[in-house]
Amino acid sequence: MALVWRVLLAASSSEECDAFDHFLQPQEPSTKQGLDVGLLSSEPPVLPRDGNDEGRNSSQSLLEDLLLYLAVRELAVTAESAGDNAILGVDAQTLQHWEQCEGRQRTQIKCYVGTLHGLLLKSEWDAVSVATLGRVVKRLQNPRARQRFLAFAVQVLRLMLQSKDSLPVSKAGQLSEMEVKLFDEAVRLLLLGATDLWSAIRKDCAKTAAAIAFEFSSQSHIEQLMDSLLCVAIGSRSVSADKRQVTAWTEREGALLALSVLLRSVVMDSTGRQVTADKETDVSQVKDDIKGILGVRQVSGVRYHLGSRHTLTQLPRCLVQTLKPAMYQCLRHDQLGVRQLAAQCLVEYASLCEEPTRLLIFQEVISKLNRINRNEKVTEGDSAENPDESELLDAFEAEGLLDVLARMTPCLPSTFLLKHWNVVFPTLEKYVMHIASSVRQKSSSVVLALAVQSLSREVLASSATSTCEEASLKLVVQMLLSLSRPQSDGNGFCWQRKEGRLLSIDVLVSFLGESLLECRSDACKLLIWKPEPTKSRQRRSSSLTDVQTYMWAHEQARSATWVLDTNEVERHQAAFEGIDHATAESESLVHTIRIWIEKNNAQDGLPASSHEFWQQVLSGCIAQTKEVFESSQFELRRISRQVLPGLMRLVIWADQLTFLASTELETTSGETSWGWMCMKYILLHLRYLEESMVALGGNVETSTSQQLATNWENVWRGIVALENNAQCISTESEATVAKVEVKVMAFLSFGARADLPHQVTQFLDDALRSIIGHIPKTMQPRAQLEAERVSFTSDSSLDRQFCTSLVPILPAVVSSLQYLDERHGRNDSSPSDRIQSREVDLSRSSRWLCLERIILSWLLCDDMFRWITLSKSEAQSQLLESLRMLLHFPRIDLPRGEESEEIDNITQCLQETFAASQTKGTRMKDASYTSLMDIYLQLWLRCITKGCHSTDKVVVIVAQLYSQRQHNVASADAKTERGASSSTCAAAESWGDWDDDEDQVQEASPVGHAQDLQGSPSSDSLFQEVLESLDVNQLNLLREAARGIPDLPGVKGLPTRDITRMQQQIQACL
Repeated sequence: MALVWRVLLAASSSEECDAFDHFLQPQEPSTKQGLDVGLLSSEPPVLPRDGNDEGRNSSQSLLEDLLLYLAVRELAVTAESAGDNAILGVDAQTLQHWEQCEGRQRTQIKCYVGTLHGLLLKSEWDAVSVATLGRVVKRLQNPRARQRFLAFAVQVLRLMLQSKDSLPVSKAGQLSEMEVKLFDEAVRLLLLGATDLWSAIRKDCAKTAAAIAFEFSSQSHIEQLMDSLLCVAIGSRSVSADKRQVTAWTEREGALLALSVLLRSVVMDSTGRQVTADKETDVSQVKDDIKGILGVRQVSGVRYHLGSRHTLTQLPRCLVQTLKPAMYQCLRHDQLGVRQLAAQCLVEYASLCEEPTRLLIFQEVISKLNRINRNEKVTEGDSAENPDESELLDAFEAEGLLDVLARMTPCLPSTFLLKHWNVVFPTLEKYVMHIASSVRQKSSSVVLALAVQSLSREVLASSATSTCEEASLKLVVQMLLSLSRPQSDGNGFCWQRKEGRLLSIDVLVSFLGESLLECRSDACKLLIWKPEPTKSRQRRSSSLTDVQTYMWAHEQARSATWVLDTNEVERHQAAFEGIDHATAESESLVHTIRIWIEKNNAQDGLPASSHEFWQQVLSGCIAQTKEVFESSQFELRRISRQVLPGLMRLVIWADQLTFLASTELETTSGETSWGWMCMKYILLHLRYLEESMVALGGNVETSTSQQLATNWENVWRGIVALENNAQCISTESEATVAKVEVKVMAFLSFGARADLPHQVTQFLDDALRSIIGHIPKTMQPRAQLEAERVSFTSDSSLDRQFCTSLVPILPAVVSSLQYLDERHGRNDSSPSDRIQSREVDLSRSSRWLCLERIILSWLLCDDMFRWITLSKSEAQSQLLESLRMLLHFPRIDLPRGEESEEIDNITQCLQETFAASQTKGTRMKDASYTSLMDIYLQLWLRCITKGCHSTDKVVVIVAQLYSQRQHNVASADAKTERGASSSTCAAAESWGDWDDDEDQVQEASPVGHAQDLQGSPSSDSLFQEVLESLDVNQLNLLREAARGIPDLPGVKGLPTRDITRMQQQIQACL
């Protein structure tokens, strides 16, 4: 013991090394099998007490002093990280002395401490020494150090139990007194870690709780741990001496987390023995018909394996008698984490029980939600049948119980849920009207859990032959019909109930959409196909192929189709794993329901045909959504706009688009936003499918393309009907924006068709009039457009909404308009084309002018609200691409004065927007540089041909832009050379440092790849790309004009070599 004293009380590092050298000598008996921790526990401590502690937290043994020393040296407990009270009862001077270590002895002491750590692990620990581990844990104030020391303590317990692995499994009466005390202390230590104030410690100890506890040779101590965790969970026992409220709930959460791990670690298997259930089983009721499911039945005997050492025929008594009431109590707790873990524990316990017990728990939860006493008989007039007359539970308890239902539903047979749907659905309907939004959301999550019951491989493979599989389908059918029926109270119920109903509709519609995404049919391939990620490239072609392959709907995928989140993808992959598509092609739930309804042939009061069924479901859901859509309540307006896109997509996949057009679109007023919003999402989804079909080409069946063509015809009739129903200009901003969006999307969807429908270009003209009339007054071309019936009423709010919604599709609009313009101008254009081109309201030049002013206006806008949902940099890229294509329009003849004015507007806008990027200290992105250079070259050509006064200004800007690019390339090349040189010199450095240098080199490397162009290291590859897009006549004009660049006053300050290189690149293209 004297050697241990010397180590602890060494005055210097050299003395400490000398003490260790004698203490850890190979011939020392204590070093062969470990230290005698029992003897150390009996020796008095040697460390001086903290004067301010009054002895409450001082060491009680030499072992405790040694463990504290280990915590400082090995586990990095420092006074700096936890203040002066890093360890309770130890003064700061002692800690600082242990932390100090001279450089020469640092490695040697570290080796000695590692050896000490190993010896402690090999030692034989008794009850007193294990209790000392717990005392040290309580004294450590640094959470990270406490976490590391608890990991050490758990390792001690694991090795200790492994050494006792040969002992037979014993009952409490067969254990010696020392063994009982040892396991008692082990339980206390596990409980201490599981209920720690720090969440990371609680999680770590919960993960190891089952591995340690199931190694106990005493089954009674396993039950003791479970019972202790239950006591802590309900608050009847406190582990920590800290009685603050935060400690109370963290202890409960930790206890429930550890209990959940224990329950999840129990393995249940069937013994094959048949046991007859008691005919007089006492069960709670929600209604009389529920009791029938729990009658006489045959259930298989089971065994429960608690690790490899314990096998039970029954669950521990504490679980059977105490767990349910304890969990019901925890479900009322005000902390969300406590409620979620309590629900998880209850469901995990139910999964270990046989089916009658699971059904009993489900009934108990339903009864509690309906405030029914399990000992009272429920009559037809009780609250389960009349839910609106009963009082709702408090938010915390209701949310907790609904969480249990959502988690437990997958464990229940579909036949049971279907049989008692007339009880389950009214209960859920009660809580969708709860004042707490979290309760309403949780109620809708139960609906989703019920729907997941139908997501079995057999059902989706159209082979639902068994009773359970058919019940799964019928349950979804009943859910759809129940949710489509209007709520019975008319206008008497609160808005929360309307919102809750739409939440349920939303999760069910989304679930049906997700099943379409997992379908393997030909039509569903259009949903699954995704464009390959490609580098951002600028489009110059206005060909039909280029217009058709614009993926503007795919770029708005979250609005255009169903999108699976990461966790949903994993869930669906698990659900569909193992399907043999060679023998049974999986179908979507929508298709499977259609087949089942036809086979059912109007039995059980269901619709006779799938067409009638979907009309009933969709008309009911749409009517409820429309009612909420037009509400003035903010929450209702929000949820209705969340539900609407998926509902419109379901209309398409249920083949009810004709029905929707005849009942909603053709009868809806064009002044309200409802009809236009419906049409917007229908257009988006159909365009999404068409883009996929064009990309897949011949891999799509004829029937699929014919169905899509039929849908487009119905959509066109619906758009025309909405336009005809609009008798006057709408004063509702949402309706104005939606109307413009639909007309622009209609132009994009129908403008490239061979049989160009009437009014297509008129739709675009109407949209342009609306947009141009609300841009800032300084950008409105009043003189040019007032003669063409354009009204100007600037509205920044509307302009912001137009910008946010239309910028992503603006390049497609310009490309489609250019295609139509060229198509109408060809000599072989059809008579209908020429008639259409003369009938449009706006002239070709006016359309061009409107688009140009809109683009410039949105480029100049810098209000932060505009770029909340839309990335500013991405928007600028889209606007530059649109302006670039717009300047390639042929046959746009403006008067000379107007032409000069527009050129001035464009150059001024671009200089203001990209002024920071054109300074020498900032590097411009490749895409922006390419677009700007192309735009300025087009302006230069227009100045040359029109003789505008802005020629010199444009030429100077081109020269400056080119010179700045040369400067950036040269700087990047220099950084690349320095990076290559430094990496060569530092070949002996670590790989991590090399990687960091590489990252810096890659970030600084020129993106233009200038060295690949014609062998000239100074050529601009992006400038070359722009030049190659020009024809010979344009290049000749630029070559002649470029000769006079050196004489311009604005380029005097630019390097002469840059001007020469630009002239040489232009010359080299001819």
